[in-house]
Amino acid sequence: MELRYHWLIIFFISALLANAQTEEIKVSVENQPLSEILKSLTEEYNFQLSYNSFELSKYNLTVQKSFKTPEKTIRYLLKDLPFQIINSGNVIIIAQQRTHSLFKQQDQRCITGQILESGSNEPLPHSQLIVNGHQIFTDVLGNFNYISKDDSVFHLQVSHLGYFIMDTVLLPNENHTIELKRNVKKLKEVTVKNNIIEKSALIGTRPGNLKLNYQISRYLPGQGDNSVFTLLRLMPGIQATGEQSNDLVIWGSYEGQSLITFDEFTLFGLRNYNENINVVNPFIIKSIEIDKGGYEAKYGNRVGGLVNITGKNGNRIKPKFSINLNPSTINGIVEIPLFHKSSLIVAYRQTYYNIYDLDDFNVFALSHSKQDVFNDPQNQNNVDPDISVYPDKYNFKDINLKYSHELKNGDIFYFSYYRGGDVFKLATEAELERTKMEVGGNMDNNNDNTLLFDLTYNSKEKNLQQGFSSFYNKKWGNGNISKLIISHADFSKDIAEEVSSSDSNTQDIFIAKENQTTNKALENSVRSENIIYINKGYKFEFGGGIYFNRTKILDNNNYTDKSNLDTVNQNKNYRGYLFAQQSIPINNKLKFVAGLRGNLIFNSQKVFAEPRASVSYRFTDALKIQASWGLFNQIMYKIATVDIDDNYTYLWTTGKDNVEGLSATHWVSGINYSKNNFIVNIEGYYKTTRNLSRRYFSQTENNEFINNQYLTYKGNARTYGVDLYLRKDFGYNTVWASYALSKAEEQLSTNNEPLPDYSPAPHDQRHEFKIASLINIRNFYISTCYIYGSGMNIIKDMFDNQTGMEYNRVDFAVTYSFHLKKLTCETGISILNVFDTQNLTPRNVKSINISEDISPIKVYTDAVPFTPIFFVKARF
Repeated sequence: MELRYHWLIIFFISALLANAQTEEIKVSVENQPLSEILKSLTEEYNFQLSYNSFELSKYNLTVQKSFKTPEKTIRYLLKDLPFQIINSGNVIIIAQQRTHSLFKQQDQRCITGQILESGSNEPLPHSQLIVNGHQIFTDVLGNFNYISKDDSVFHLQVSHLGYFIMDTVLLPNENHTIELKRNVKKLKEVTVKNNIIEKSALIGTRPGNLKLNYQISRYLPGQGDNSVFTLLRLMPGIQATGEQSNDLVIWGSYEGQSLITFDEFTLFGLRNYNENINVVNPFIIKSIEIDKGGYEAKYGNRVGGLVNITGKNGNRIKPKFSINLNPSTINGIVEIPLFHKSSLIVAYRQTYYNIYDLDDFNVFALSHSKQDVFNDPQNQNNVDPDISVYPDKYNFKDINLKYSHELKNGDIFYFSYYRGGDVFKLATEAELERTKMEVGGNMDNNNDNTLLFDLTYNSKEKNLQQGFSSFYNKKWGNGNISKLIISHADFSKDIAEEVSSSDSNTQDIFIAKENQTTNKALENSVRSENIIYINKGYKFEFGGGIYFNRTKILDNNNYTDKSNLDTVNQNKNYRGYLFAQQSIPINNKLKFVAGLRGNLIFNSQKVFAEPRASVSYRFTDALKIQASWGLFNQIMYKIATVDIDDNYTYLWTTGKDNVEGLSATHWVSGINYSKNNFIVNIEGYYKTTRNLSRRYFSQTENNEFINNQYLTYKGNARTYGVDLYLRKDFGYNTVWASYALSKAEEQLSTNNEPLPDYSPAPHDQRHEFKIASLINIRNFYISTCYIYGSGMNIIKDMFDNQTGMEYNRVDFAVTYSFHLKKLTCETGISILNVFDTQNLTPRNVKSINISEDISPIKVYTDAVPFTPIFFVKARF
């Protein structure tokens, strides 16, 4: 009986095969590129092909013919063309006819190519390739090169965050173009397929490194314009408690010690009040890569972390337009194909009314009237500042322009430009009651010592940032790469503050002061980077360049009862650098990378050497350990200025002459486990920073004359801690969590005094826990995130270690994706700070000293309050 069924099954399969054999393959095309013909055959007849789309697109064919087999079809199409076919199992490989080559002379075989996004030909930077079992990564333009003396055929697995994995076989000594399709299907509904690389981040490839899937950021709580930093603040090792919008605290680094670049030029940052708008337009972003510490020798100029943001090159196939509308801004981008293999991108954002203007409708303060804001801080949950006030006005606008062009030989050139600015205004008046302090700092409850006084505070801040870069990527005939980068960035900040206070009864003036601060920063650079590929995916990198920096700090301080204090600091420097680094394979499990970076300060003729080293060992396919060490220098940095009321302002400055700037040593180690869509990553770090400086307002009395000045304190800092990151991907969903245990300490003194013992730094925070989830149910994306921080030291000092210094915030978002003819649309609602928790951030609290016998007055503007946001996005 069983034998009869076996014969029936065999007969049925044979019939199917015979029917498949007799199905005719019809080709009816007129003057179409060969690459498009093969693409159509693959879709209609399920051909299994591997070919170089770029090379085949050079040939147009006219064919009216039918064929019996796929192989006969391909052979006919390639007739009289310089190609050959090779059968590899069920896959037909189309390769260029072999010619005499440099690699053949050296008995080496090489594959080179570029990873592109299917449909737009947008390069995909930092993609991961597994070539015959060896892991390599593409560069910022998606280029790769792999050389082997032993292999004749190369099996590749190509992956990029948010795209389907490509598994293919390629022949050596050829240049290949590999297109990856987005892992979001544009069908009747949007479905996110189960794919581990589609999720939030790629972590553990090297010590302290993160690659983020920027595509998921639009589904996280927010309003679109802040999606980049919303995603960044959810990552391990990046402090979220201070709600930084543009300057990140990474592994305990101070403000200004971490470098943020966009298309190779520096972003100095805007104010971006309450993180509603980030300095980088999310529509133009292609990739985000983070190095928290211990990074390679090709990176420099900072003693903290690095955030490298790469912009799109633009769609070179068809025009594309996207728009985002939310309660504060309108944001649009257009991508226009120009000429042959060129594209122009124009992106523009702006606020379309004065956000926070209490005289107008304001979605950000619906529950707060003017009377509430000025006089009744009962909405505060933990600490009651003396005055809780919303800004009067906030305006923002920025523009991105980018032109890119691909040459016939595969070289790529682009020019990227950015300009953005914002204006922030705050004004308040209040009548306050205070009990005078007794000698020794205790409160005196005698009614005769109760003081009633008026306080007026006005503040205006204006920021302007612009920058551009010219980038040329040269692909040599042997697969090696050279890059030339010219960049410019400049930044200006103007702050004006007025404070006055008088006795409500006698009108006696307690204080009256005006402060004006101007800060300017400029950076120009010319750089070259080169990559020489070596056997088995390893490479030698070297390069160098020149930087020019200039900064200016102007302080004008006018006091009623004290001498005026006016200071001007202008610095500039020229410096050159060289770097070289080499990957050294010990065996298939052990990898060692050594590098050296040298800096020459032309002003002082000083040389700073920065040796770097890292090692990784893979125990199994799932388990890897790694460590790194290095020396780092920073010539351009932010110096903290502490005013007469102990308020901090961070301003850009640069070293000159004998000023050395900052120097640091990083020690990093980690362990990574990844299996069955579950990731565990643990990293520990220890960083020491030298030549730290801070300016303090100081008063000295000489013969009854009070002298005001800023004294510079110098010293050292150290930060150490451990990060734990967990992520589980299941079905169409992902959940990740991180915990950071850290400590940041410093020791500062004037030049004439010995350094004290270490004490907590202003941004020191012991614990931070973050958890986020993204759930996809048909067309709906549901996202939640929760952040807890044990409290920053500077806030604890401001409020004398009261309770309620912790940071707690829950955000929630629902996004619905749908199609209207040619439009791809997304709409939804985000709720920021769902439970309206009061969160104190140092940049939103202003301390004002009225007199010696009255405790300081705290003027507070809310961190992100309970904020429901409705948004609409459209793409076509």
